[in-house]
Amino acid sequence: MERPRFLAKPELVKSLVLLTLIVTSIVQTVILWDYHPKYQSVQSETQVATVDESLQRQARQVIVPAQTVVHENNAVFATKNTPKQIMRVIRESFEASEFKPLAVKNVPSLYAGVDEAVELILPEAYYADTLSYMLPGSYSLSGKVPQRALIFMKDDTWRIRTIMSDQSLWEGRLSKVGQGDVNSLFLKDSDRSMRRVTYTDERVNYIPVVGPAMNELFAYDVSQIQISARLDWMRDTFFPGDPNVQEVDPASSVGALTNGISVAEYDAKLNASRYRNLSRNSTEQESVIGLDTIVEFVNFHGGWVDETSESQGLSLRFDAVTPANKGFETTVFRFHVNGFPVFSQREAFINNDAVDLSTLRVENDGTQVRSITRHHLEIDRLISVGTTQLADGQDVVDTLVNAGRFENVTEIRLGYEIEYNEDTSRYVTFSPNWFVREAGRWIPFDQPEDWTERMMYRGLE
Repeated sequence: MERPRFLAKPELVKSLVLLTLIVTSIVQTVILWDYHPKYQSVQSETQVATVDESLQRQARQVIVPAQTVVHENNAVFATKNTPKQIMRVIRESFEASEFKPLAVKNVPSLYAGVDEAVELILPEAYYADTLSYMLPGSYSLSGKVPQRALIFMKDDTWRIRTIMSDQSLWEGRLSKVGQGDVNSLFLKDSDRSMRRVTYTDERVNYIPVVGPAMNELFAYDVSQIQISARLDWMRDTFFPGDPNVQEVDPASSVGALTNGISVAEYDAKLNASRYRNLSRNSTEQESVIGLDTIVEFVNFHGGWVDETSESQGLSLRFDAVTPANKGFETTVFRFHVNGFPVFSQREAFINNDAVDLSTLRVENDGTQVRSITRHHLEIDRLISVGTTQLADGQDVVDTLVNAGRFENVTEIRLGYEIEYNEDTSRYVTFSPNWFVREAGRWIPFDQPEDWTERMMYRGLE
């Protein structure tokens, strides 16, 4: 078959293709120059009261005891159950009543007259009603904040005794109403004797007498890190149905969206995002934000961890409420791996701010949420790459006392330090160690000089 005459002249074909490309480029350039996204003033501010009623994760699943131990006569042991399992059994088994402060002249110590009990070290409560997440019933704590709760049997009756932040003791009756396996509350790990540590501010927690051997862990971050895909997710999550959203200040590793009031930013280098300036001060909402509202807010704005990561032992748990300047408070949810808390050194974030790769942080001004900052780590496989034999609990305490640091310590925990590699492989390592909360910040007990943790900034104020 004879070839078409114009194909016999390759120079002509090349010229036609080049001309087509030039015309197409000119047309696209004119469109870009002439296009201006429509912008209208925002008519309503984002209100924290708007939450999704079909949430899969409720507050009671996030707020779990920070620690649980079993008392047997004068000895204390770690439990075989996780704090979350303990809380589930308590919720399924009991209701509380007649819960009131003990008469001052008859107040015993927390452990007086108790031979066998399960003790719950409660997280720093946002409000006193935190206890109601763990123990249903009709009672009022009159604004008192519980620190520890002891569940035991006395005269064939289940009891709960609680010590408050003001060191007052409350006691109440527990009615067995459910089908929970109460015996499972007292399953102890006889190989893990625990030691009670009391700090200068009367805070108490338990540490292992014998330091455990913990796995060193390795994992790849398999989360979506393309800026365009993350911006689409942020648009759907933070600005659903908002026609005023525009992309602003594009950079090589940073993407940002705004509707004129709220700003959502994503740093692909750190795989972290921040949503801030959610709403300005408003008189439309006068009630103070509670922890349950914060939990619902997180669910509504991105949720917790993905199912794959959760199956690998990664979770976010309520950690503390950190006071801040200018009336702002920060509610902190900390990553946990296999039940152990995760700590990190702070890295630089967008606009010279800082992000803690081990926490999800929600800032509010009392009546409205103002910002949420988090890392988007997702892992589909945890790999053990070795073990580390940690120091005994007494050695940790002695190190702090001998260095003159113990008086500034308010808690000692076993946990993991996370290191995030930012190159193309995107891997993380989890290194076990003892961590202490000293002067309001978490650091390894043996690295007070080398391990720097920058404060969390609030943004472009």
